[in-house]
Amino acid sequence: MSIVGIIAEYNPFHLGHLYHLHEAKKRINASGIICVMSGHFVQRGEPALVNKWARAEMALAGGADLILELPVLYACRSAYWFARGGIETLYNTGLVTHLAFGVETEEPDYLAKAASLLAQETPSFKKYLKTFLNSGLSYPTARAQALTQELTCPSVLWEKPNNILGLTYLQVLEEMHISLKPLYIKRKGSAYADRNLIEGLFPSATALRNSLQNTTADCISQKLQAIKEFLPESTYKILTREIQIGQGPIMFDNLSPIILTLLRRSSKEYLSSLIDVREGLENRIYKVCQQTGTLKDFLIQLKTKRFTHTRLQRLMIHLLLDYTKAKENYIYKGPPYLRVLGFTDQGRELLKEMQKKATLPIITKGAHSQKLCQQNETFRLFWEMENLSTNLYTLLYPAPHQRKGNLDYLISPIYYQN
Repeated sequence: MSIVGIIAEYNPFHLGHLYHLHEAKKRINASGIICVMSGHFVQRGEPALVNKWARAEMALAGGADLILELPVLYACRSAYWFARGGIETLYNTGLVTHLAFGVETEEPDYLAKAASLLAQETPSFKKYLKTFLNSGLSYPTARAQALTQELTCPSVLWEKPNNILGLTYLQVLEEMHISLKPLYIKRKGSAYADRNLIEGLFPSATALRNSLQNTTADCISQKLQAIKEFLPESTYKILTREIQIGQGPIMFDNLSPIILTLLRRSSKEYLSSLIDVREGLENRIYKVCQQTGTLKDFLIQLKTKRFTHTRLQRLMIHLLLDYTKAKENYIYKGPPYLRVLGFTDQGRELLKEMQKKATLPIITKGAHSQKLCQQNETFRLFWEMENLSTNLYTLLYPAPHQRKGNLDYLISPIYYQN
């Protein structure tokens, strides 16, 4: 039995994602698709457009069978940790045989060679990397330059976001000796971060989110209608429902007053304790936050050649979640559970098989976590961080009456009947 695993954010689920799911299933005649999906905060350092249960429903309607949650300790980290958390989750189901992901390149052999190089880090590669880092380049850019030099390949390969993430998946598979077979799916349509919606092309999720920026109650129907052609009908209906009941859309700008408040009340010592704060960045953060009145301006002034905008946005989520270096030690141990967000009829059958073969406890209800929290410190930290992220996320809902807490204990997995 072949089971496809996919790591995604579905923020929101669009026609490109629909193509990817169907193509992956068709390619190996898979018996099922298990997706690991980010929860309420995503890898770009943003809150998700709508909540994780609504996005899981979109994916199930689009052809996924079972949706598991990628713990927030991985979901809002660098590409490496995002990939590692997702792959370990899929592997621990005991069912997944293939990992499907999108790429821009027509030559995946380059990705395999580069992944092997990153996993082993030859002396010459390390030398190239150190040289480019010392020149002031950010780590992703320095790594891309080092790969280009070491493999004598086109540098454009490492400028494409899907290639970069695909490379990271392959690196993790090799480093951890995990035997999932890669399925390369050629990306179609707009580029990953393209902000424009072009008729006849699969959109980027960035463009779709951008179209809903600064949405008011008066214009929401018009804005949703404008993006309808780029979405599966099911996604359009779910997105419309969530917005109508006051649970979306959620944008990064919604965080501005919260983040600025936290920044100004934080000491340099506390800022230096956060994940990914190093090289004196805490001093720059402390200074700049006193001089700016919006989160957008703060990030513009904070950005340097070494610290990319996306990395700094992630740092703001780390601040919000109190994600300190002390908590980082726990992610090396791997995810401590498999959290179910939704399933179809076929997904229910996969869950039955997982009960026999999974190497981690399966959580379908929040109440299931109580006993495990008492028994396992790693489980407790992961679960508490997930509950915290949900409690803070719901405070961003447009409708005050929807801003309820402890939903991780109150909401059951979504059942989608095909």
